Amino acid sequence: MPKYGSYQREPTRDERESRRKIHPIWRGVGFAMMIIIPIMAYATTILLITQNQAKGWFPMPVDLAAGPGDFLYNGDPWLYLKIILTVSLALLFFAIFNLFTFVINSLFAPPRYGPYDVPPIKAKVRKRAR
Repeated sequence: MPKYGSYQREPTRDERESRRKIHPIWRGVGFAMMIIIPIMAYATTILLITQNQAKGWFPMPVDLAAGPGDFLYNGDPWLYLKIILTVSLALLFFAIFNLFTFVINSLFAPPRYGPYDVPPIKAKVRKRAR
């Protein structure tokens, strides 16, 4: 009986790599979200700007209006506002989808400890005096 050895066999390299691999469907979902979220954010930005112009919910900041001498001006005076709103809405949509995924995973994920696991020890750790 070895003093420092274990009786469990060491997993092979293929077994270790297979545990680390992500299922291909999740790569596809991540890629789809990477495409869908900015499109949703831009569509929401356009919808908000058109509805704001029709109903006058909040005043448009004149400082964000682009003029003919500006760097990114292509005939659209609200280009800077569209960029800022699109980026902020994309971050907001990402946070919402992330929260939704977290809730779903916490509801349907297996428990952290199985029936044969020993519960973690809750002991007070004291520092030794030197």
